[in-house]
Amino acid sequence: WVMAANYLPHTVVLFDADLQPVRTYAARSQDGGSTSRVSAVYDATPRHSFVVALKDIPELWEISYDRKAAPIYDGLVHDYRMKEGLPKDGFLGVRRTVLDEPLDDFFFSQDYAYALGAARPHADGSPSGQVVNLDARRKIATLPIAGMPHLGSGITFDHGGRRVMASPNLKDGRISVIDMQSWQLVKDIDTPGPGFFMRSHETTPYAWVDSMMSPTAKDTLTILDKRTLAPVAQVREPGKTLAHIEFTQDGRYALASVWEADGALVVYDAATFKEVKRLPMKKPVGKYNVFNKITRSEGTAH
Repeated sequence: WVMAANYLPHTVVLFDADLQPVRTYAARSQDGGSTSRVSAVYDATPRHSFVVALKDIPELWEISYDRKAAPIYDGLVHDYRMKEGLPKDGFLGVRRTVLDEPLDDFFFSQDYAYALGAARPHADGSPSGQVVNLDARRKIATLPIAGMPHLGSGITFDHGGRRVMASPNLKDGRISVIDMQSWQLVKDIDTPGPGFFMRSHETTPYAWVDSMMSPTAKDTLTILDKRTLAPVAQVREPGKTLAHIEFTQDGRYALASVWEADGALVVYDAATFKEVKRLPMKKPVGKYNVFNKITRSEGTAH
């Protein structure tokens, strides 16, 4: 199965393995009163489902492609064993989680029990990130991250015997590290400027983040030590935009884009941070390691 999200029209479309359309879902609120652009859709493979965020409606959808999926009850039910209420087919049906505000983007915890996402920035500067329990179908925590966290580029790793997540920030020059049991802030790590992309790998103790949203520090990549939660090095392309780190499958090399007309794809040694290869390119931007994505590497959002 493949699912595609649309801004216009307000739909998500399900395709089979031959990319033939199977079903079109109107991105419509549960009460039918409003429709929405679709801001994100991800395959939650361990759950055998797609999870969909709606940009204009405070709902998170889960659409299961498991033919044995449990029936869906949109309303309150006193006893599921008695099959009270009017169930819908769980296979390819829409299981809704109603939220207080929409999610623009999100990523999953390593066990896929939680979706961690961010809403639009609040006018008062209060945190907009939220943790959604996909099994309980409700928000369980607010992430203590101000500004504009780019959770769609977040990573997770073990620190001090606990699993933590780290997210760049589109508004502020910092990386926020959050404990994934208590959902409390562990540390804010200052960076030269607001960043968009963050990456790491299981085989390296380091995480790399750009500052491409900054007019003065867009030429700098900051390397953080996951053990100490402190910056340990920088690499720069003076006066240019250096962004979007991605790791090779074995984690030995980190690749970055010099995002300019006379740009390049730069390969760094992930242990020494030294440049080992430069491939001239025109305006290179995104690089995505398919193996790291489909194996759900902790060093990349998924």
